[in-house]
Amino acid sequence: MKKFFRLFIMFCYLTWTASSVEYLDTPWSNRLTFGFGFGVGLNFHTANFKGIDFPNIPSCCPRFETGYGLNSFLSPIVSFPLDENFSLQVQTGFENLSAILKRKEKEYFSTQGQEGVWGEFEHTVKSTLNTIHGDFFLSYRFSPKFKILVGPTLSYIFKNEFEQKEEIVSPPFGVFAIEKSRIRNHTSGPIPNINKLLFGLGFGISYYLPLNAENTLFMVPNIFLKARLNEIAKNHEWRAYSLSGGISILYSPRRVKIIKPAPPPPIVPPLAELPEPPKSPSLEASILAVSIDDKGLERPVTILNVEEFLSTKMYPLLGYIFFDENSAEIPKRYKLLSPNETKDFSIKKLYGLSTLDIYNHILNVIGKRVSQYPQAEITLIGCNSDQGNEKGNLELSRKRAEVVRDYLVNVWNIEPERIKIVAKNLPDNPSNPNDPDGIEENRRVEVIANIPQIFEPFVVEDTLREVNPPTFRFKTDVKTQIGIERWQLITSQSNGVVKVFEGKGDVPKVIEWKVAEEQGNVPKLDEPLKYKLIVFDKDNKKWETPTLELPVEVMTIEKKIFERVADKQIDRFSLILFKFGQHEITGENLKIAEIAKKRIKPNSTVKIEGFTDRIGSEQSNLELSTRRAIETAKVLGVDPKYAKGLGESRLLYDNSLPEGRFYCRTVNIEIVTPIE
Repeated sequence: MKKFFRLFIMFCYLTWTASSVEYLDTPWSNRLTFGFGFGVGLNFHTANFKGIDFPNIPSCCPRFETGYGLNSFLSPIVSFPLDENFSLQVQTGFENLSAILKRKEKEYFSTQGQEGVWGEFEHTVKSTLNTIHGDFFLSYRFSPKFKILVGPTLSYIFKNEFEQKEEIVSPPFGVFAIEKSRIRNHTSGPIPNINKLLFGLGFGISYYLPLNAENTLFMVPNIFLKARLNEIAKNHEWRAYSLSGGISILYSPRRVKIIKPAPPPPIVPPLAELPEPPKSPSLEASILAVSIDDKGLERPVTILNVEEFLSTKMYPLLGYIFFDENSAEIPKRYKLLSPNETKDFSIKKLYGLSTLDIYNHILNVIGKRVSQYPQAEITLIGCNSDQGNEKGNLELSRKRAEVVRDYLVNVWNIEPERIKIVAKNLPDNPSNPNDPDGIEENRRVEVIANIPQIFEPFVVEDTLREVNPPTFRFKTDVKTQIGIERWQLITSQSNGVVKVFEGKGDVPKVIEWKVAEEQGNVPKLDEPLKYKLIVFDKDNKKWETPTLELPVEVMTIEKKIFERVADKQIDRFSLILFKFGQHEITGENLKIAEIAKKRIKPNSTVKIEGFTDRIGSEQSNLELSTRRAIETAKVLGVDPKYAKGLGESRLLYDNSLPEGRFYCRTVNIEIVTPIE
């Protein structure tokens, strides 16, 4: 009886063991596969440049067009199944993209005392390009053994060299006159302005040949065609293609699953419910950039085009210093220096600043110029609003003039006898005393000089960058349980930060960037502009969005010269010394207009736009700006049809400041002249 019982127990055990193993013998095409491949082929380069013609690298080639070289590669390979027919194949490794570009040029040779003969020059650029490549192919099983592959390919150039020369091929006699040799312009070294990362598209076909009965080991002949889509070197039309054939050895292990019946779960007494731990406050943030077209509609960003032009811009100076109500203290927005700092102050350092940033240095500009001209004398006319506490307060007007004088005397060392002080209530040409903005503008000190050099406008010869689209809108979405403490939106290129937007409290849903109006913040490199949003909540938890990119294409002046692209000169002038509510062009405005008139050529295009500040009705401001624009056209001798008034529809400067409103009472003149 005991023997029978033992045999029964052994039978049950063997039966359980036999039923607990299951083999999942899936088709090889639906299994993980890995191995390596190698092969050779042909590199084909297309080009459209005269040579590696950077400074100190001469070339007389009319133009290189094609080149060939031997391709070779060695790659580890991994293939991940996606379903029965599709898989993702990743391969990386070493690949040689070298090629030799040649161009023959016929030339007539004259020989001393003999009849001339026809000969040939051969121009050669030998490029060495060793890369680490990465291919990401979507593979489709077209038949049981045949697969087609397509996907992106990346190549990182870790070694690049070139050798360039020009050689006399025929006739067999003769040398270059200067070099006394049959070879000239022989140069070698790293390729200038190399694009380290090449990206492109690849296509391939593979045929799987089993090497064993289990279908786990395969020899795979294959053919690949790859096209690199970006240039090998910046500013050169030079691309690489390759056609290669090779052999891969791949291993695809069978999948085996062992199934054991789970033992009955032990009886566990129920546990007392524990309170859930408190969840940490969550924070999520995202950002997306769109462009704004000329109708104010949002558009997806395709590319940010930046084009450089030679430009002359004239910055007029406003000789007024404005004061707070019932105060004779110079406001903090004006840039004040110490006596030691005046030694290093240069007006040229202000070039590139915005108009209002230049104006904030008005006291330093006056101090610098008066010290440079010994014959210069100035009159400071202190004024008040003649309203409220300032009503008839000539003493306040005098104190305002005196504080300006004291700064010029104590900091800029101007002799007191060269400065005259006058105190008035309202200025001779007051702003509207019935409007709060006008009342604020009348609280000022007017500076008058006896020579024109003191308030001579800045004339800056500079590079103007036009941007299309001119405006971007960053759309944000931030979700948090406890609120936002602070945030930053950072835009950058490889040369550093381009512009930073930041603030405290909630992140605005829309952040608008009028990049065309900020010359100092226009991207300067021909590479993507990166941007990301950084958010800190009230627990100081930090969240960064993924870094996104805006494609940028820069057409520099140098590139236009190299590619012989038509160019133009852009000159811009501003008239700001209009009396309040008037359109006549007199005094300094007339001088500026005469300078602008001399810049107009027969082939120039002239655009005249008049503006106003926010004081007054929209209709009256539109009419006033139109009269100013037409009057300017008459002085310039330009057809009035090119003059347009915009009124207060586009406020050029911050109208919460009196100087911003004065600078808005302007006529802008733009003169575009083609450069032949």
